[in-house]
Amino acid sequence: MKPILAVLALVATSLTLATTSASADTAPIDTDLPKTVSADVLPTVQINGVAWKQVIVGDIVYVGGSFTSARPAGAAAGTSETARSNMLAYRLSTGNLITTFAPKFNGQVKDMALSPDKKLLYVAGGFTQVDGVNRYRGAAIDLATGKATSFRPIFNSTTNAVAATSSAVFYGGVFTSADNTARTKVAAVKPSDTGTQLLPLNPKVAGGNVNDLVVSSDGTKIVIGGAFTSVNGASKPGYGLARLEVSSGSSLALPVNDEIRNGGTEAAILSLESDGTSFYGTGYNYGSGGNSEGSFKSDWATGKLTWLEDCHGDTYAIWPTADAVYQASHKHHCGTSGGFPETKPRSWYHATAVTQDVRGTNIADDKYDYPDHPGTPRPEFLEWYPKWTNGTYTSAQQSTWTVTANASYVTYGGEFLKVNGVAQQGLVRFAVKDIAANKVGPTLKGAAWALTGSSPSAGKATLKWPGNPDKDNATVTYKLYRGTLDSTPIKTVKVSAPFWKHTAMTFTDTGRTSGSSQKYKIEAVDPLGNISRSDWVTVKIR
Repeated sequence: MKPILAVLALVATSLTLATTSASADTAPIDTDLPKTVSADVLPTVQINGVAWKQVIVGDIVYVGGSFTSARPAGAAAGTSETARSNMLAYRLSTGNLITTFAPKFNGQVKDMALSPDKKLLYVAGGFTQVDGVNRYRGAAIDLATGKATSFRPIFNSTTNAVAATSSAVFYGGVFTSADNTARTKVAAVKPSDTGTQLLPLNPKVAGGNVNDLVVSSDGTKIVIGGAFTSVNGASKPGYGLARLEVSSGSSLALPVNDEIRNGGTEAAILSLESDGTSFYGTGYNYGSGGNSEGSFKSDWATGKLTWLEDCHGDTYAIWPTADAVYQASHKHHCGTSGGFPETKPRSWYHATAVTQDVRGTNIADDKYDYPDHPGTPRPEFLEWYPKWTNGTYTSAQQSTWTVTANASYVTYGGEFLKVNGVAQQGLVRFAVKDIAANKVGPTLKGAAWALTGSSPSAGKATLKWPGNPDKDNATVTYKLYRGTLDSTPIKTVKVSAPFWKHTAMTFTDTGRTSGSSQKYKIEAVDPLGNISRSDWVTVKIR
């Protein structure tokens, strides 16, 4: 979809413009919508590779990925580095590296899961040793000591995912053997496993690999997601998604798989998360094998779809909070799901947030011929759009790969190099309004905010300016000044709308003396008082 270019002719001394789209942020005017965290970049330890997973435990964030060093916020690459081997921990409240936690994995860490008593961190990945001791793609770290425990399941190939209960640790991945016994891409072992305590779970997974899995709050069911095309001989459910009974490995009803179909060599479910009552998933599709690149929410009790966020642009990770759901992706077109439109050249959004509840209905894609889901329920996009600079560590050269949160912070990990123009490699924190600096204002300023002026007829000056949205507030007040900022604005316009609906505006200033030169400046102010201003523009009056 082309950018919106409608021009608003403003004739009143003040005006408030609102759209029908709800758009929450750090200070939403619609109190029915949840607040997001601020878009302020909080200084956070950096890494020299990619983060695949984060786990928050109290005031500590544990990070797993592929990297060899950490360095403080603000330090340039290659300076002030501390060795870390694919895992580190930092303080959530400060962003500082925890110096006493440094287990050494000889291969990348793909996933981590906390034990129910929060004392152990179960790990999945491509490693074969931890601190020089053999651990074949499965391990547990004692969080009190930072050392590997005796837990040592044996997998013959990469594990992509791990989840845990008090009686079982579940793994998903590429493997065909667990504890020297045939297991294809899904297995469960006892928490005391030392290579001989494999559990009976043994579903028949065919086609592509398992990318992620989650376990129900009562420990009796798991949901797996990936590129597989059938489970236990069936593809509905079983095509990219399956819900399994832990005790028998048999497939359970999963109506959400009737709507979301991602599998094979060109599509997959990429991630899953759970909050106990619902499970959430994300996917990608590049070809004929799938139909969803956005995210979804489904009910644990029934397996039915709650909502589908039908954006286009792969979605890599998702994290539910009490009121909002945060996503890591490279979304570029959410127009069928109540969000931002496609643009030319294409614009990418690597971090987004939506409501927990249903706020509308998806519509058909009548323009780009993308797979669509008209008539399905959707959430509402919230006005929170930090700006990311892609990294180059992986062949995909993306920004965000993982997101997690608690009640006060949202943390992203990936391979990004900058956030909102601030050098911040691989890891970053955002915080709720009460903690954040709240200094992110309207995006454009100075020469970049192109205020233009002309005199179309005697005694008149016509001023034009583009919209200037804010990364974490839908409401922006525009103030047009003549001569000096100490004067009363000659025009005030309050716009409350999603960023893509902050359109260009015009105003005609009348009663000016012919032959005089008048100078003008436009100012944009967000609800927290952050101000962005254009340069002065001089108009010679006819």
